[in-house]
Amino acid sequence: MIRGLYTAATGMLAQQSVQDAIAGNLANVNTAGFKQDVPTFKALHEMALSRFPGGLGGRGAPIGSIGTGVEFDRNVMDTSPGSLQRSENPLDLALSGDGYFSVMTSRGERYTRDGQFHMEPEGKGPDGKPTGFLSDGTGNKVLGLKGPIQATGAGKVEIDAKGNVAINGKIADRLKIVTAPAASMQKEGGNVLSMQTAPAPSKATVKSGFVEQSNVNVISEMVRMITVQRAYEAAQKAITSQDDSLNKAVNEIAR
Repeated sequence: MIRGLYTAATGMLAQQSVQDAIAGNLANVNTAGFKQDVPTFKALHEMALSRFPGGLGGRGAPIGSIGTGVEFDRNVMDTSPGSLQRSENPLDLALSGDGYFSVMTSRGERYTRDGQFHMEPEGKGPDGKPTGFLSDGTGNKVLGLKGPIQATGAGKVEIDAKGNVAINGKIADRLKIVTAPAASMQKEGGNVLSMQTAPAPSKATVKSGFVEQSNVNVISEMVRMITVQRAYEAAQKAITSQDDSLNKAVNEIAR
């Protein structure tokens, strides 16, 4: 009976973890390039069941096992692509295929699918003209194969499908686009990811003038939220039922 209380309680905790993941997904439904979290779980230790025909002192024949509950394991990132929305801004970039833009943050090199870039002023060059770096929405510099991408002067910046960055018609660098197994990626906040394994070059195609939307499906998440609430309530009722039975066993049957 006590085991039933703990088993139902682990079910409630598991559903709370799912609810937290859904809340995070819905909060980022309008975040460009966001990838939704999918919680995973693992079973707690199972208990063996045996039949004792000769009493507890006899040798029982095994008849199976019974679970003792579930435990939250971790959130797995769903890397499926989001829909592309045309923006007509040539510095808005989206990736078609498996890949991530590389940006330089205060914590080092990180990766993102959010390609809403702009030229951020950094001062003036030797000729007196302003110089700037291609940056993301939080000021992180976008990386090319040669390092942070810089445009000298007020030149026209164009980026082709291969990621070549041309300034005034002359190729200055190529975007550093990488990929890695989904299991090695970890969210760090600010819509950037770190990779636990060495990233590899990606063959993803760059689409200029487009923004990748979040891959969160609002309707599906709302349906999941209702399902989670029902499962949580069922586990809660199971605890109440177990508690009532325990109360009768202690206070009524004993008398």
